[in-house]
Amino acid sequence: MRYTPGAGVRPFRKRSVPTKKAHQALPSAAVVEPAPPPVPMPVPRRKTVVEPRPPRLRGRADARHPAEDGQLMASNGFEARKMVDSETILRCRFEPEDDVYVGIDQLVYYTEGANPKSVAPDVFVSFGVPNYVRDIYRISEEGKPPDWVIEIASPSTCKYDVEGKKDLYEAMGVGEYWVYDPQGDMHDPRLRAWVLGPSGYEELADLKRPGLEVALRSEVLGLEFHFDGEDLRMWDPEDQSYLPPLRFALAERNEERRGRLAAEAKVETLEAKVETAEARADTAEAKAKAVEAERDEERRTRLALEAELRRLRS
Repeated sequence: MRYTPGAGVRPFRKRSVPTKKAHQALPSAAVVEPAPPPVPMPVPRRKTVVEPRPPRLRGRADARHPAEDGQLMASNGFEARKMVDSETILRCRFEPEDDVYVGIDQLVYYTEGANPKSVAPDVFVSFGVPNYVRDIYRISEEGKPPDWVIEIASPSTCKYDVEGKKDLYEAMGVGEYWVYDPQGDMHDPRLRAWVLGPSGYEELADLKRPGLEVALRSEVLGLEFHFDGEDLRMWDPEDQSYLPPLRFALAERNEERRGRLAAEAKVETLEAKVETAEARADTAEAKAKAVEAERDEERRTRLALEAELRRLRS
């Protein structure tokens, strides 16, 4: 700002800098205060780095996370057979994948602490985790909940399957929750499914396939589940074929085994025939050698007699 006299603004005055003589005129007895001691800098605390457990060490049971809860695997034969069938079909389906895990009646721990809580789905599938057998499935270790769960209805659990467990799996973040009634007297329809959306679980709508009582599609598994009134089948839309149930797989395996045993028997029979032929050839060769040796002996004897006869004549 430019200075204007009388404007009420104090003019800038240049401070006088003491000359060398002025500094020399300072009293020699001036007291100089000591400098304050340096303030020690705080030493940063070393952070403890917790290495994640290797994938092969996940799923180990311990004292706080036992592998058993004292409950039966199934309450009846219908439930047990459908559990095993579903697990076997899905395991065979995803066996070539290294990052897909299929579990059956296995404790899934969804909380930690002094008293961790767990639930045991009948069958579940989890993508993005190593594919190997575990004692338990801990969400805190695996980093994610299962993506797909199915509960096989039984008289003792049918009501809780569509109420308590449905709410629990929704809170856990399970992508798809399925319920199947193999006996047909607990749920209507006998096959139901919910998919996790922004506002929670939303029930899947029937695809209305001709000739099927219920048809639902699992986007997580990439399969369709068809119920024809008697059996639940898994349909592969890409291959346009059903995944073979356990009994079909066993029948096919048994047929392959019978074919393999028949082929092995034929090979053994051929080997036996070859050995017999070789033995006969060896016998014929031995006989030929014996005949040849006998002929050589007769030849030597005849030559000897002819030589003796010539001697006597001479």
